[in-house]
Amino acid sequence: MDHGRSGASDSEVLGIPGISGAGSPEPAAAEVSGKTRSVVVPEIRPDPLDTPIARAAQAAVVGRSERPPWPRPPRCRIMTIANQKGGVGKTTTAVNLAASLAQHGSRVLVIDLDPQGNASTALDVDHHVGVPSVYDVLVDGRPLAEVIQPAGDIPGLFCAPATIDLAGAEIELVPVVARELRLTRALKSFDTSGLDYVLVDCPPSLGLLTLNALVAAEEVLLPIQCEYYALEGVQQLLNTAELVRVNFNPGLHVSTVLLTMYDGRTRLASDVADDVRKHFGTSVLSTIIPRSVRVSEAPSRGQSVIAYDPASSGAIAYTEAARELAMNSAGVS
Repeated sequence: MDHGRSGASDSEVLGIPGISGAGSPEPAAAEVSGKTRSVVVPEIRPDPLDTPIARAAQAAVVGRSERPPWPRPPRCRIMTIANQKGGVGKTTTAVNLAASLAQHGSRVLVIDLDPQGNASTALDVDHHVGVPSVYDVLVDGRPLAEVIQPAGDIPGLFCAPATIDLAGAEIELVPVVARELRLTRALKSFDTSGLDYVLVDCPPSLGLLTLNALVAAEEVLLPIQCEYYALEGVQQLLNTAELVRVNFNPGLHVSTVLLTMYDGRTRLASDVADDVRKHFGTSVLSTIIPRSVRVSEAPSRGQSVIAYDPASSGAIAYTEAARELAMNSAGVS
């Protein structure tokens, strides 16, 4: 990753909050965990040029700089972003990975399968009642192509929005034959040859909507929060995924695990990261997503953090995570 372009230090890219890369830091070693390497937390000297206007200008320069294309997969990767635990960053991950991949030359479709419609909001896609949405696709069999909209101002980024009607879809689909295959059939009848990635954002549950997403995808991207209880419930998702693999979708597997909401000031976050890497091995991306105010603010502006503040630690981390995902795509057959 070109750190000179983003103005981010190595420590910031690794997800250590509170390090802006400004000024001339003097390292002061701080042991975060006995099980991980030492993390150097520099003391930041005040920089008279570090003002809100200067930071905004830097972000504008980064946002407009030339972005080299990343490797594109040989075929479209369909990935379900799932974790039945709420607040772990599923929607944030879907939106920001999609935005970053699109900015670097990929064509990405985000399918918003959460009735809250937060991914649609963050991508600035209209999703009020009456707008053609994923609900119409699942319940009424409407072609997926008829509900897809361009997302924001990023070329190559698209969204199939969710409306509040989707909240009743699980009940309405109960009497439907092969109800768990509705999204699969919609995707099979849709031409994905012009896409590189389809990212499905799931609700925080293991209901029929998430089941549809697991049956339709080849890969599961699992965001895990670096906090207590993070691993509780993950086993239930893995069990569900295994049942789907055995009964509906033999190719389904957890290909990617992303650690989110990392707070480098706590030993707990480091311990959770160690446990996740021990359990999932090479499936865990090297990049860790830090806690970031900018990441939380971006959806209120109808933007991904990639577009809202590209120089922020959250945007840099998600860009690096997306780059890892793209580089891994080169090996997808």
